[in-house]
Amino acid sequence: MAAVSPARANALLLGVMVFAQLLLLSASVRSGIASNAVAGAAGTASQPAVAAERSLSAIAMSIVHFFRDLHSDRTEAQALRRQVDELKLREARAGELLRENERLRLLLGMRTDLVPDATGASVLTASLATQSQSIVVDRGKDAGIREDMAVVAWGGAVGRVVSVERDFARVRLLTDPNSGVAGVVERTRAEGMLVGRGFEPMDMLYVPKFADVAVGDRVVTSGLDGVFPRGLGLGRVSLVGEPIGASKAIRVEPEIDFRALEDVLILKSPKGTPLLAPEAVDSSP
Repeated sequence: MAAVSPARANALLLGVMVFAQLLLLSASVRSGIASNAVAGAAGTASQPAVAAERSLSAIAMSIVHFFRDLHSDRTEAQALRRQVDELKLREARAGELLRENERLRLLLGMRTDLVPDATGASVLTASLATQSQSIVVDRGKDAGIREDMAVVAWGGAVGRVVSVERDFARVRLLTDPNSGVAGVVERTRAEGMLVGRGFEPMDMLYVPKFADVAVGDRVVTSGLDGVFPRGLGLGRVSLVGEPIGASKAIRVEPEIDFRALEDVLILKSPKGTPLLAPEAVDSSP
């Protein structure tokens, strides 16, 4: 066998080494491609999970924002509700003040024009639950109030003072069964005595059975009792029944709503002005 020359041996070794390098390079390239493929497949597979995670986060944030906005809206609604309640209270108070001013204006006009010698008073308490009916007013001895003084309101007679203390007085209402006031039918001048019946219409007694009295007739004070001046409203006839003996059976509905009394005038003199004096009332039948 012929010997291989050194040059040829070197060339052969070089070729083997180059071939080996090519094999290593090829293996490295294939490994890189496989790794990229695996990484790409893993990334593709994880995309739904990532998307789901992002969706859940968005939903959670939306829920948080919803409840935060809900709490804010509820707080704002409560504040608005409080403001509305305050405005309602102010409106009610303003309406009450207007009504009170109107009542006082009417009483002031009545005092100036009709009964200048009078004292205004406010109702403190009212006893209307039983047949015995009365009110307590905030004027007493210190204001010059005495027993048997007449008490009136805008619209007519209220009652008379029955007891007086230093700072208050008790007034027996016309609707009390122990009360009585002389009255006259405004249309025909038929006279009688009105007596209270509690919650029922007042009786008008001692009216002659032949007197001309009809339902709807207005009854006013006649001044004959010495307490009330003439001409104050008492009520309107609500019933004319069969005569009882020599007297007509007459019921009179009070002109004043005693349950709504808030302010009154206490007359210190029953004479009043000429408008309420006896000569101011036509006494012709």
